[in-house]
Formats: sequence, C-alpha cells, structure tokens
Amino acid sequence: MTHPAPGRRACAPGGHGDPHGPVDWRVYLVTDPHLGGGRDVVPRIVHEAVLGGVGVVQVRDKECDDDEFATRAAAVADAARRAGARVGRDVPVFVNDRLDVARELGLHLHVGQRDVPFRRARAALPGHLMVGLSIESDEQLGVALAGPGPAPDVIGVSPVWSTATKTDTAAALGPAGADRIARAAHRRGVAAVGIGGITAATVGLLAGTALDGVCVVSAVMGAPDPRAAAHELLAHWDRSRDRARG
Repeated sequence: MTHPAPGRRACAPGGHGDPHGPVDWRVYLVTDPHLGGGRDVVPRIVHEAVLGGVGVVQVRDKECDDDEFATRAAAVADAARRAGARVGRDVPVFVNDRLDVARELGLHLHVGQRDVPFRRARAALPGHLMVGLSIESDEQLGVALAGPGPAPDVIGVSPVWSTATKTDTAAALGPAGADRIARAAHRRGVAAVGIGGITAATVGLLAGTALDGVCVVSAVMGAPDPRAAAHELLAHWDRSRDRARG
C-alpha cells in the first residue's frame, strides 16, 4: 500500500471525499462537551488543536438537541477553518450521527454501528461530503464493504485499547487487530484511523500498522495546553512511523 505522504491518504472511494486533495488523517480530534471546561470552550480548544497539528475534527455531543448542536458545530467548523487558514491547510470537520445537521451545514458525517445506517447516510448527502463509519470487528467491515455500493470514506477502528471515554464498545483490538482491519479497508480505498486509549505514550505502538492516523479525545480535549498536546501526538506519530519504515 502506497501512501501519498506519511499518514496522509487521498480519500475518494466511489467519487466521494475532499475535492481539495488529500486529507491529513494523522491526528483526528473528536470533541467532548465535558472535557476542558465545557461546551462553550470547545471551539477554542479546536482552534488551538488545529494550530498544533490536528488535521481532522469530529464534533460529538450526544446530549444536546439538534438546534443547539447545529449552533455549536457551526462554531467549531468556523474555529477549524480559521486555524486551518493560519497553518495553510483545509481541516475537514465531521459531525457525529446528526445527518440533518451535516446536510444543513455542509459538513462531513461520521456514524456508528447503532446510528443512522451508513448507506442511508451516504445516499442523503452530496458526493463531496465524506461519510465515516465506526468499525469494531472484521465482520462489521465485511458488511460495510459488501456489494457494489459506495464504501465509507474513512473508518474509525475501535477500540484499539480500552478507554474511559466510551464504555459501550467491543473488546480491544490491539495494534495487530487494528492493522488487520486497516489493511482490509485499504484494499477498497478506504482510509482507517484507530481510536481508543491512544495517548502520546501509546501512539508510537501503532506506527508499524497500516492505520493512516489516530483519533483522540481526552488526550487533547482534556489537556491543559491543547496545542502542545496535539503537536506532541503528531511528533510522536511521525517519529515512530519514520523508525518503523526504516
């Protein structure tokens, strides 16, 4: 498998994906409404995290209603856009589960196994918007890739390790399991990021896998300095991947 650049992957299976070019999946931030001081500070954290090296953001909040979520997602998207402009790159913003909000705001969408079905979400959104899907097993990936229909643009492979952020997940896959699923996804042109228990101390253990990057929540959202935390994660990932590739 040849990557466009370390940790980057052009994401256009079936004609979908970012029309502006490759997506930098290396450090993918999923927001949390309770970490770092509450919902009102999430845009500031995202702004700082993008300045530190976060390449993709997902807005996740399972508690507020759609109207409030849309307002907050728009603020996060604006923060990511402004920070991305400062560092000279586009930063895709996904929303978690809220199909109607994604369509209204023109944002990408990520769905879990118990959210709106992937194929329904894909059919409901224009082709330039990406749709990601959570995958917890080889079997789930097989179902997602079965048949001639569109594949996800990216999968979140989870959990790599157990995590306190989400308690309703399957058994931990470990680096070997995450690698196996990522390789299978790549055969269909689907990007793969690992999530679950990933910190600056553990990210290097994934550098030898086929994952295109890592998803983090508390490692950045709960950090006293989100910019520094994002920078540290990215630096560990790049150094470890360089060593793994020899």
